[in-house]
Amino acid sequence: MALFVDFNFSSSTTVLAAAVLLLVLYLLSVNYISKERGKEPPGPRPLPLLGNLLQIDLKRPYKTLHELSKTYGSVFTVYLGTNKVVVLAGYKAVREALVNYAVEFGERNVSPIFKDLNRGHGILFANGESWKELRRFALATLKDFGMGKRLTQDKILEECGYLIQVIEDHKGNAFDTALPINYATANIISSIVFGSRFDYGDPVFKNMVKRANQTICVSGSASVQLFNMFPRLFGWIKNRQVVLKNVEMAVRDIKNLIKHLKETLEPGLCRGLVDCFLIRKQKEEVRLFLVVFLTVVFLLVLYLVSIIFISKEKGNEPPGPRPLPLLGNLLQLDLNRPHKTLCELSKEYGSVFTLYFGTNKVVVLAGYETVREALVNYAEEFGERNISPILNDINRGHGILFANGESWKELRRFALTTLKDFGMGKRLSQDKILEECGYLIQVIEEHKGNAFDTALPITYATANIISSIVYGSRFDYGDPVFKNMVKRANQTICVSGSASVQLFNMFPWLFGWIKNRQVVLKNVEMAVTDIKNLINHLKETLEPGLCRGLVDCFLIVKQKEEENLTFTVSNLFAAGTDTTAATLRWGLLLMAKYPHIQEQVHEELSRVVGSRQVCVDDRKNLPYTDAVIHETQRLANIAPMSLPHQTSQDVTFKGYFIKKGTIVFPLLTSVLYDESEWESPHTFNPSHFLDKKGQFVRRDAFMPFSAGRRMCLGEGLAKMELFLFFTSLIQRFRFTPPPGITEDELDLTPAVGFTTPPSSHMLCAVSRQ
Repeated sequence: MALFVDFNFSSSTTVLAAAVLLLVLYLLSVNYISKERGKEPPGPRPLPLLGNLLQIDLKRPYKTLHELSKTYGSVFTVYLGTNKVVVLAGYKAVREALVNYAVEFGERNVSPIFKDLNRGHGILFANGESWKELRRFALATLKDFGMGKRLTQDKILEECGYLIQVIEDHKGNAFDTALPINYATANIISSIVFGSRFDYGDPVFKNMVKRANQTICVSGSASVQLFNMFPRLFGWIKNRQVVLKNVEMAVRDIKNLIKHLKETLEPGLCRGLVDCFLIRKQKEEVRLFLVVFLTVVFLLVLYLVSIIFISKEKGNEPPGPRPLPLLGNLLQLDLNRPHKTLCELSKEYGSVFTLYFGTNKVVVLAGYETVREALVNYAEEFGERNISPILNDINRGHGILFANGESWKELRRFALTTLKDFGMGKRLSQDKILEECGYLIQVIEEHKGNAFDTALPITYATANIISSIVYGSRFDYGDPVFKNMVKRANQTICVSGSASVQLFNMFPWLFGWIKNRQVVLKNVEMAVTDIKNLINHLKETLEPGLCRGLVDCFLIVKQKEEENLTFTVSNLFAAGTDTTAATLRWGLLLMAKYPHIQEQVHEELSRVVGSRQVCVDDRKNLPYTDAVIHETQRLANIAPMSLPHQTSQDVTFKGYFIKKGTIVFPLLTSVLYDESEWESPHTFNPSHFLDKKGQFVRRDAFMPFSAGRRMCLGEGLAKMELFLFFTSLIQRFRFTPPPGITEDELDLTPAVGFTTPPSSHMLCAVSRQ
């Protein structure tokens, strides 16, 4: 009986509550609709709170909306719960709104489930200036990686092959098309975003695809539609929890992939959109810190010490722009390409002028006559090497490139003699280079005329020449130790010329923490370890009467100077690899950009050499080819500021007094582009090195290897490498832009770094045989 009484009481309460609710809904319905009739789009009358929920098929709402458009026209209003929605239907209405009223209808509505998915970030569900900037960046980057162009074709066709292979495994039996097709399409965007595809069996990849598909599926479910309308009421629903869990796991996997890409990031090489974003972020962080730092320094210090800071004696020292305290002329410099700023300043202040890099006073020498006179006629006075903080990190007072004094002179003499004995710049090196040409040609042939990045194979080839001279043998291109040595050397040279490292060189006490310096320190440690392991192996197999390479000779003659040997080997490996490889890459890029010059080189090679292998003796009979190689070196301008010099004593030069210990920049770019020496210095013009009869002529202003006491050790070897590699490749291949890119679109903008290789690019090598 008690139970019955309780039940009646509960039922009465429920009925009463329902009646009250219905009454409230009825009373509020008139006030709920606040739109002004005739001015806002028409639509079915909504219920309070529920809106038009009872009229909509939540599993397929688009069908309901399509039917409603037949009644209310191409622009009408519906209420999804309390959310007012204007629906556009039909081609004319949709196109007019999205195209003619693009700004007015251009914002993105971010529903509760989309907030769960993106948390205010990303490119699909965001608004404002940050979204516009991010979209522009994504569009430009994706375009660079061939999205929507023929460059993407190779990736898609490659993936087609994997997809067909999976389908063929079913041998005609029934199968679900979903997973293999999803894996294939996912791999296309993965290759563009991450820079590589995944194996279909990769568990991380499979889970990423599975979660993405599941999230998209449940995000359109009826329960999630209810959550979007009433997020406070339906936040507990199972499908929302599925989305939240999937987002957490997707973020974890993506962060792991990004972390791996960040650890292997090379500033001069973008493998995909992630790399480009990371590089851009690094630049923005440096820029932001620089702005804050400069503002504080400017406000606190500028007025107080401006008179004390300028200590030079007017009329005796070289002129130059007035520096700021502490900052010097920093605000006037393009830190990514300082040589360009220096060239512009030379037009105003002359061929010898002063500049302050932070508090470091630098004298800049510009133009052929001034640079040559200083380095040759005043070789002793300008012959010291200035060792900046980053170069000190790299060499620690040892080696052959960044050292001074009697020990350096003795080491340089020993290295020159030993390298000469091993054929550097002589015909003895020819066999090594031609052998390496064979390996390089084999690697290029494997691309079968498809577009490829020239950087790695050419760098491996040039690295093997110096390796065979230094260690006595070459490496296989797939050797992981060799690949890492080359990668680290390239990365160190690249980041050593970055804006952040320039700041570290100016203010080492302030910028010692920067990421690029940490990259250099880590690379140096690993390089030293690898070189010492190689030296130990050579030491264990050393025969005093047999020198296999420079290391053997050093071990026999200078057994107590292994630290010096380690850094000398490091110097020779990096310098002997980077500059030659960069110049050769410029040569092939220029041939692809100027096919008529490439064909003229090939015609001369065919006429003079024929089908046999080119040799060094052929150079004198190939004037046009020789001119093209020299012009490539000139225009490439690999070391625009040379390596920094320093005065060894007080000197009066060109009427100016320069104190002992002053940093000196011989501006090689001003020599190679000197308008008084070259007819068209800023264009690729092989006739710079040809007389009226078409014969090769040497030019005094051709100084890519610098001059004087600090002239490049490997000039002879580099010239031989460039000649033999270049001619062998042009004999065998025709280099062209990748599909979808014209010759005019090939970019000749150099990459940012300590040297100036070409920016990352792809070329096709089409066999001539």
